[in-house]
Amino acid sequence: MRRLARALRRLVSMIVVAAIAAACSAPGRDAESSGPDAGPTRRAGGAVVYGAEQEPAILNPLLVEGGLLATASVVVPVLWPLWRIRPDFTYEPLLLDGEPEVSVDPFAVTYRLRDEAVWSDGVPITAHDVLFTIETKLDERFDINSVAGFDLIDLDATEVIDDKTIKVVFSEPFAPWRALFSTADGVILPRHALEGEDFNTIWNDGIVGADGEPIASGPFKLASWTRGQQLVLERNEAFWGEPAGLDQLVVRFMADSDTQVQALRGGEVDVLYPLPQPDLMDSLGGLDGVTLEVDHGPVWEHLDFNLVIPGLDQLAVRQAIAQAIDREAIAAQLIAPLAGGQADPLHSVIYVANQSEYEPHFDRWRFDPDGAVRALEEAGCAKADDGIFVCDGVRLSFAYAATSGNQLRELQFEVIQAQLADIGIEVTPALGEPAEVYGSVLPAGPDGAWDLFVYAYSGSPDPFENNTLYRCGGEQNFTSYCDEEVTRLLDETEREPDAAERVRLYNEVDSLIAEDLPLLPLYQIPQPMAFRSDLSGPQNNTTQWGPLWNLEEWELTRE
Repeated sequence: MRRLARALRRLVSMIVVAAIAAACSAPGRDAESSGPDAGPTRRAGGAVVYGAEQEPAILNPLLVEGGLLATASVVVPVLWPLWRIRPDFTYEPLLLDGEPEVSVDPFAVTYRLRDEAVWSDGVPITAHDVLFTIETKLDERFDINSVAGFDLIDLDATEVIDDKTIKVVFSEPFAPWRALFSTADGVILPRHALEGEDFNTIWNDGIVGADGEPIASGPFKLASWTRGQQLVLERNEAFWGEPAGLDQLVVRFMADSDTQVQALRGGEVDVLYPLPQPDLMDSLGGLDGVTLEVDHGPVWEHLDFNLVIPGLDQLAVRQAIAQAIDREAIAAQLIAPLAGGQADPLHSVIYVANQSEYEPHFDRWRFDPDGAVRALEEAGCAKADDGIFVCDGVRLSFAYAATSGNQLRELQFEVIQAQLADIGIEVTPALGEPAEVYGSVLPAGPDGAWDLFVYAYSGSPDPFENNTLYRCGGEQNFTSYCDEEVTRLLDETEREPDAAERVRLYNEVDSLIAEDLPLLPLYQIPQPMAFRSDLSGPQNNTTQWGPLWNLEEWELTRE
């Protein structure tokens, strides 16, 4: 919890104006190949420019500072885990040769790596790299983002069988074992390049070995990073798989949505993956020569309560806030126009509505301002002369944290502020740039400079990856929520091999969290992806892999 908070404290989000974007335009983007084909032809590599809203703090996805999508999205084309998560939530083998073998007594997973897989310097990717990755994740000297699941691995019993085969033994059954090596914080590390190095610092500014040279297992490698401006990935010529279709991807940092649209319209960027905004969606949808995809994926907005804050530590106050917010109206008025005309509130913090496992436990918190007032009065609260409730000597006035420059969240704040004022609860804005908000506002517990906080989570094929949000003392438990039964059930989900029983356990967890209200889910966020129509390959992926998940498949074409 504290470690991830330190990460977010230092997160940087830069605004790059269109003039800078034009001055830094990528080389090679007009290179073409000539040929007899009548249809679209592949250009001779070339470069594509991706306009990113946030800049990474560091490039190490295993550390707390690198634990956000800003780092993950630029790392996964360079460093591969064993699987990747496709847009349909299925696991695609990357470094693996076939499906791993699972044994139950003791619980163990035997992984076989592809014979042809090598690092960009020609050194084979081996089982020793997998073991080194596990050892690094468990090394207490390093500021690792999360060790959930890895802490169940029995290192003494884990065995490298041969250079391409490793048997990973667990101290107890661990159902979500695929999740350990399927996202950016589960990439396989190059032992020969990192052994003996300070893992807390070596990848702060580059993905390199001890010699300072770039290292990669995927189809791209990091060429350069100019902080505050851009990051450049170039094709890994030593890649062992199908070569990438592009020479370069230039990641240009531009937080302002108007700047993004202007840059796309002017041909200064080719791809955007922006936060959905009403005006932005209208602008993107009206651009000639631009393809716009909108995916109702697993990213969802929520309102968190800091449970160590006086007033918010009272369940009746949290219940009143939940009943005072008209989530149906917010979804209908703010989200439906971005999602093809239909949007509903989200009623779970475990599953999203388009997953078959979804059960709407939070629908008990329907809009009921009269019920909100009754809940406060029954708890012994009374309105002061200014119309604001006071409970046990605490005036119900709270700071509402969210990112500024986000039209959707700013509109949402105005709506929620008015709705809470109607029942006698005051909220004051604590809006700021992402670097400011995530850095100085988010830290959990008594050190956190926030009371209420609105931001987004991303779901995954297996809810295990979010267990740390809700268990007592979880590394990412920003709300300081602790319920022993919830923690016990979450532990049980990790040991239960039966898929249907795991779903039942998770929905029981969701029901308990809905009763306790450490957070209130608002809605799923429709995620747009816009790209120039002469670029083939981009496909929206709203999982933790992000927009560059299949970068090696991107190609520049022309008619």
